[in-house]
Amino acid sequence: MLLPKLYTVICSTTLLIKSIGAYHSRQFFTVNSFEQFCINYCNEKLQQFFNERILKYEQELYKKEGLGVPEITYVDNQGCIDLIEAKTNGIFTLLDEESKLPKPSYTHFTGEVHKAWPSEYRIGLPRSSKLKAHRSIRDDEGFLIRHFAGAVCYQTKYFIEKNNDALHASLESIIQESKNKLIETLFSTSMAQKGKLTFVSVGSKFKTQLGELMEKLKSNGTNFIRCIKPNNKMVDHQFDGSLSLMQLKCSGMISVLELMEYGYPSRTSFADLHSMYKEYLPKELKQLNPKTFCETRKIC
Repeated sequence: MLLPKLYTVICSTTLLIKSIGAYHSRQFFTVNSFEQFCINYCNEKLQQFFNERILKYEQELYKKEGLGVPEITYVDNQGCIDLIEAKTNGIFTLLDEESKLPKPSYTHFTGEVHKAWPSEYRIGLPRSSKLKAHRSIRDDEGFLIRHFAGAVCYQTKYFIEKNNDALHASLESIIQESKNKLIETLFSTSMAQKGKLTFVSVGSKFKTQLGELMEKLKSNGTNFIRCIKPNNKMVDHQFDGSLSLMQLKCSGMISVLELMEYGYPSRTSFADLHSMYKEYLPKELKQLNPKTFCETRKIC
């Protein structure tokens, strides 16, 4: 219970103070459970934020300025995010519904996920995995999600148990009264209400806290550091070129470089540009306001 909260507080503090988003494209192992599912959901949200800030808004600005920059296409991962967080049939919602049952079953939960998304190409059966170890998983024991950076097969055996790993509401309300600054910070946004027995799952808290973090990031000027995995062997001094190129393509970096090639990364204000040439201009042009002067130069 404490570790996820500590991780959230430390990460959000680092991201907000430095205004830097540093993240990997995805996390996957031979056995992927609820932890990897939450981390990859977070990566999907960060990737969407990256796409909007660097690719979408930048191109909208070019169109507004009439610069004639060719349109750069990129993969929109909103469908994958909807698959996870949709209010009616998202995986988090289905998991919470299963967790509230008198006798929850991970196989029943897995079946409900496949039933809710029968024609969605982003989710599939474990047998469709490229890894041999995953193809032996039964249909009701897991699902495969095609994330923006590649497919990950999740085994759902401990999803319900880990989703319910939360403090009792009355105990959490007592902890909220602590005078310790660290404890006070960790539980300042707790959803527990004193005297009430409410079910707030780990997944629901994670989604809410991630949403708050994304809103804060959107309100700040943000820079990005893209982390590239050099090899799959987890060893140093080995660089796999094809693996790195694949990650650059999936993360949208190739599209960003293409946009930078056609776009205008170096900018200056109208006032600065006008003052740069003002003393050399004839009287008629010198009297123009900076914006009109720049537009006149563009026409000429």
